[in-house]
Amino acid sequence: MSDFDFNKEVVELSFQKPVLIDFWADWCGPCKVLGPVLDELVKEDKGKWELVKINTEEQSEIAAYFRIQSIPNCKLIHEGKIIDEFSGAQSKATIRQWLNKHLSEIVVEEVEAEPDDYDEIIAKQKLIPDKIMMNSITSFLNAHPEHERALIDYLKHEVFYQPEQTIKKLANISDSKMADSLSEYFVSIKEYIQLESNTNSKANQLLVESKNALLNSKGQEAIDKIIEAVQLEPKFQNELPRRIGIALFNIWGNQSDLTRDNRKLFDMAIW
Repeated sequence: MSDFDFNKEVVELSFQKPVLIDFWADWCGPCKVLGPVLDELVKEDKGKWELVKINTEEQSEIAAYFRIQSIPNCKLIHEGKIIDEFSGAQSKATIRQWLNKHLSEIVVEEVEAEPDDYDEIIAKQKLIPDKIMMNSITSFLNAHPEHERALIDYLKHEVFYQPEQTIKKLANISDSKMADSLSEYFVSIKEYIQLESNTNSKANQLLVESKNALLNSKGQEAIDKIIEAVQLEPKFQNELPRRIGIALFNIWGNQSDLTRDNRKLFDMAIW
């Protein structure tokens, strides 16, 4: 595993699906009991999550970073963050219950193609937020009020201008899983938008400048300042620099140029 790329094989992947890290070693008896159980579970779930096994003897720096003191130790990573963990050789039934609980809370957004006029509207979208795009979606919604995909896209823009109102609207959409998935991101955006200038904190100033840049269609400048804030004060306001970066990338989506150009650099910064 000398060529193991933790950032690529764990951090980046965790933004696509949950990653379960299994810290183990050859000399560890319980590890040999747990390993086959995890292999069975990941096979049964057919791609819903990824299993990454890290030998603590071969990857001692990674083990030290995570402060691994006893093995086996398993950590579930999603969007670059530890969701939960357990240690010891647990039974298959126990781990299945643990996994199901967390997987049910993690919603991976899958947008199905819809062969209607809305595809032509959304194809013109370059950046969120964009008031001109909001007007286009509003016109479409006036004619198709039940088109929930269009409504959700509209809310993804509106949250930057009227966060409190948007969060209330989000709670009323019929797709509760989608609402739950977006809710956390919208709350982070609300904090970001309502942030006021404070010269006592460099991260605060950077996020205010980032917000102003984003609202003026300067997406790259906004992300540059967020990454700088992550590097300078990662713990600022309950990790707001990290949270707002994750929120933006998820709202923009993997096809956005801003996401493709900046996600890896952002991932490196939060680790």
